[in-house]
Amino acid sequence: MNEDIYSDINELVINCQNGDNSALFKLYEYYKPLILASVSRCISKEPKLRAYREDIFKECIFVLKKLVDQYDPNLTYFSYFLSTRIDINLFRHVSNLYESTVPINEDIFDKTSNSDPFNKIDNVIALHWAMDQLNEKQREAVDLYFFQQLDQEEAAELLGINQSSFSKRLARALERLKELLGQDFLVS
Repeated sequence: MNEDIYSDINELVINCQNGDNSALFKLYEYYKPLILASVSRCISKEPKLRAYREDIFKECIFVLKKLVDQYDPNLTYFSYFLSTRIDINLFRHVSNLYESTVPINEDIFDKTSNSDPFNKIDNVIALHWAMDQLNEKQREAVDLYFFQQLDQEEAAELLGINQSSFSKRLARALERLKELLGQDFLVS
């Protein structure tokens, strides 16, 4: 990321801290790939939450606002601040909302989750860009399999194709992502 983007983001954050909701929604749109990845991690660590995926995603605006309010621009860049805090804050928020419905164990988010390469905003933005380079069918396959966490048979049934066709589509999508991002990015 270049310095112009950092200063634009910091300006949006300061505007948010001063009560500008339009700046908050701009930040939300900018960080949507990171937020989606965080929701997916939250759900994958506590599968009982899968039924609440859409509700959890909608709650992310409240989590983002809370993190914006806590941010101090003198200490670090907002991208780094957000990427190292969104998982645990989202999980705590979700725990408070659904604790009577779903018993949730917060210990599943240990300190090592902050070293996850997909928790780094630059990687998330790169992944979002690469996903945009895929054709619609490939994007759909990656989304269903990795982000919505359906198995190949479920995804194929949803798309009205056989499992073998879905598997080939997913394999082509992953090959394209490897070309765009490099082998190391997808292995990390």
